[in-house]
Amino acid sequence: MGAAQLNATESAGYSATTVEHFRQPRNVGRLDNANALGVVDDKRTENFISIYLRVEDGRIAAVTFRTFGCSACIAASSMATVLASGKELVKARNIDARRLLAALDGLPQGKRHCAELAARALAAALDDYAQKDETRRRGDPIGHPGT
Repeated sequence: MGAAQLNATESAGYSATTVEHFRQPRNVGRLDNANALGVVDDKRTENFISIYLRVEDGRIAAVTFRTFGCSACIAASSMATVLASGKELVKARNIDARRLLAALDGLPQGKRHCAELAARALAAALDDYAQKDETRRRGDPIGHPGT
């Protein structure tokens, strides 16, 4: 993006941090050997976010995302992965929309819901891991209901 485009984007209410995360998002793509997945499909805004986790020893060892949506959702998803990477699961649970907005230096009023969607996708991935972990602890085979 050229300087004029960047200035136009920033004047539209996007911070330099947000612009950086949608121009060069971190941790994009599927994650090989993921052991958790969180998905948010917001039909109202037509944004779809998947967050993949690989959890090892109670920490997020790797995290990636795939987002089909607006630039603010891409930036929020990217930031969610940056904040979650390496965190203990308990601490990753504290990553909410408010924290994402702060880390992005805000989003325009009409785009703040994107931080909520990214936070929900991360929470869904953490919930998915917790459910699978509980199943493992009980000794139930994962992916084989009723056996």
